[in-house]
Amino acid sequence: LARLTGWDFLDLDAHMERTTGASARELFARLGESGFRQLESETFAAALKRSNTILAPGGAVIDRVENQIALAGSTSRLVVFLDAPFRTLIERCVEQERMGGATYRPLLHQTAVAHARYEARRLLYARHAQLTMDVGAKSPQEVARLILDKMY
Repeated sequence: LARLTGWDFLDLDAHMERTTGASARELFARLGESGFRQLESETFAAALKRSNTILAPGGAVIDRVENQIALAGSTSRLVVFLDAPFRTLIERCVEQERMGGATYRPLLHQTAVAHARYEARRLLYARHAQLTMDVGAKSPQEVARLILDKMY
C-alpha cells in the first residue's frame, strides 16, 4: 500500500527497536510488559501525528484505552482492521518467526492465551476501524489494492 500511494511505511515495533537501539525482546525483558506497553503507546501517539504514512501498529496497541481514544480521534485517517481467522494468523506468525522476519511475540506459543487475546482485540479493532477486511485468503497485493480503492 505504501508503494502504491508513495507514502512512508512505519511498522511500530520495528520503529521502536530502531529508536531505542534495543530489540523488542530486550525492551520487554528490561521494561516488563507494562513498561513496554507504555513505550508502545507513546510511540503510537507520535506516529499518528505523521502525515502520508501507512502505520502498522501491532496487535497489542488496541489493548490500552489511550490508544483506543487516539484511534477514535483519528477521524481524518482511514483505520483499517485486517481480520483473519485465528489459525491463519498463528500460522503466519510462526512462519515469520521461523524465517527470522518477526518481532518478538512472547505469547505466540501459548495458544490458549493467544486465542483469548485475539478474541478480545478482534472486537476492539472492529469497533475502532472504519474498514474491516478479511485478509485470510488474500495476497498482500490484493489487500493493498482493495484498501487503495477505499482511500480515494
